[in-house]
Amino acid sequence: MNNDWKKGKNFSTNNLGQRKKSDFYQTPYSMTWQLLEREMFAGTILEPACGDMAISKWLNNPTNYDIEVDFLKEKKNYDNVITNPPFSLSFEFITKAKEVARNKIALLLPLSYLHGKKRFDNIYQDKTFPLARIYVFTRYPMLGDDLREDGFYRTGMMVYAWFIWDKEWSGEPAIRWIDNNKYVLNSRK
Repeated sequence: MNNDWKKGKNFSTNNLGQRKKSDFYQTPYSMTWQLLEREMFAGTILEPACGDMAISKWLNNPTNYDIEVDFLKEKKNYDNVITNPPFSLSFEFITKAKEVARNKIALLLPLSYLHGKKRFDNIYQDKTFPLARIYVFTRYPMLGDDLREDGFYRTGMMVYAWFIWDKEWSGEPAIRWIDNNKYVLNSRK
């Protein structure tokens, strides 16, 4: 019997015990630059999982704090929420962002976040604050490495996308791509 099927990538068991404390995975600067080239965020911005300011550094006068301040207890409203949330709290972050954001939400999430019955029923079927756009990166960005000022990064094994919720949107979500190849490190960079 041929055992070639065993050679496939196994994303979950290969990373057992390697998850970073508090889901701290910094966003390469260029991933934020490429979002801001495609989306306008007018008004106030909250970045509730700012870590070392990898996203906040590029936003126009944001309010930001890290996870030691509990975003899930946030009472103030903002025009926009932009963040790379701790993935273990993504559902809660989306739900809370829909409560406190007046206009748009942009969350960097694994593309696989699109599936799941609970998400479908509670997040994606919501017509009052609908999912409007998904920007899928064409190459697998590596999150968690030290940030480089030039925005370059190594590739990893997970597909990421910016998920955009927009109160003004009606209709089905649009899928768009971000060609991030120019920011991927290779042996010559």
